Amino acid sequence: MFRRYALSLALLGALAAGQASAQGCDTSIEVVNNSGAQVDELYFNPTSNSNWGRDRLGENVLTAGRKVSFRPGRGGNYDFRVVWNGGREAEIRSVDICQVSRIVVGRGSLLAE
Repeated sequence: MFRRYALSLALLGALAAGQASAQGCDTSIEVVNNSGAQVDELYFNPTSNSNWGRDRLGENVLTAGRKVSFRPGRGGNYDFRVVWNGGREAEIRSVDICQVSRIVVGRGSLLAE
């Protein structure tokens, strides 16, 4: 019985440590537009959320050569989507924002760095 109790405590401790490290990561993300074209819309959400939600640029646009920074509330995997002026789109999925600090918008694609 004592062994079972000790094992349970060890497992709970490991789980709590894993959650603390995931929540304690730096979630700052910089989106850099190196595409040579204007980005009209930017979306990102946790991968577990199938809805893109609101346009994170709002009334603004991300012109070529510019960058914008965000800090999502929690770490984990996120999906990103951009829509260029003219309607062309690109997505990148399952980006661990605890490991990546930059999303680069290229010509027709997104790259996580």
